[in-house]
Amino acid sequence: MEDNEIHYLTYDPDAIWDAMMDAYLEAGGDVVYPGDEKEMLLRGVQSIVMQAFAGIDNALRMNTLRYAVGEYLDIYGEKRNCYRIRSTAASAKVQFTFMEVGSSGVIAAGTPLTADGSIIYVTVDDIVYTGYAETLTADIICNENGAKGNGLLAGTEMQTLVPTETNNIQSIYVTVSASGGQNEEDDETYRERIRLYGLNAITTGPAEQYERVTMAVSSEIIDAAAINGGGGVVNVYLIPASSTGTEALIAAVQSALRAEDTRPLTDQVSVALATKKTYTLNIEYAVYTGQNIGAALSEAVTQYKDWQEKKIGRAFNPDRLKALLYQAGCNRVEIGDGSAFDGGDAVYTEIASNEYCSGTITLAVIEE
Repeated sequence: MEDNEIHYLTYDPDAIWDAMMDAYLEAGGDVVYPGDEKEMLLRGVQSIVMQAFAGIDNALRMNTLRYAVGEYLDIYGEKRNCYRIRSTAASAKVQFTFMEVGSSGVIAAGTPLTADGSIIYVTVDDIVYTGYAETLTADIICNENGAKGNGLLAGTEMQTLVPTETNNIQSIYVTVSASGGQNEEDDETYRERIRLYGLNAITTGPAEQYERVTMAVSSEIIDAAAINGGGGVVNVYLIPASSTGTEALIAAVQSALRAEDTRPLTDQVSVALATKKTYTLNIEYAVYTGQNIGAALSEAVTQYKDWQEKKIGRAFNPDRLKALLYQAGCNRVEIGDGSAFDGGDAVYTEIASNEYCSGTITLAVIEE
């Protein structure tokens, strides 16, 4: 297969071997036969030379935005003052209700709590109780970084995982929903943000600059759109990665966009979630006899959902899904009964600049 990637240092193993043999013979060496000790030694030297060339080439490639990955991409971004969004843990508030036991005590910081036995939260500070019947409020934080910790909602009952030390607790309820948890930014998202980060070198103003500042706030923002709301009014809309923790996400974006060193004095900025337009696509398809394209069909659906649902203001276009399914190997594709978009027919439909599409897709073989 032809390698279309760019390499800074290229080499030919056969050419290296020929050059080594020429140098060896010119230095007075004898004829080298395959499998003898001299041939094996020279092959070892050839391998070392090739590994050195490959290492140099890789180091040069890792210093480019196109090919850098992992820590190399971090270094590339840091040199441009654009830092990867790191993962953080979700936090919440809970209320402990204590029974009267007649003696005081302390629930130590780090005491584990859970609502479902799967996701664990721990107390941030020591909780000192008096021994009388009372209620106390405490901060808790998820013991794992990531957005999954945001799923703890106000009103949820929790329990401790060390009941022998806290048997005077009558109940534990969440009073403030968990928020603030986010996943670490992946390489491709970070790469694209570095590419566009030059727009953040000056204050906001044009729509793209507002959008770049917004996208840099959290990895839980899939897309952002800044829309002119009239003279001096900027409305920023978001697509969140999940439905939990959205209030904290909006507050964080508002804080970033309203900073004195970011927002022009004449701009009034508002931040809100983009409006969701739902769709259902029941696709019927046929393939040629003997074809097995299940994986390709699944990939086509994934590509379509990524394209359709992760962009604010993008028109609903089921024809693109049909095209992807034909490319995957179908010889016939139809939009079946029950398909709809926003309460109407499942046909190409323009949407407002503050709306986005989200829906479900099912595939079924056409019954002949």
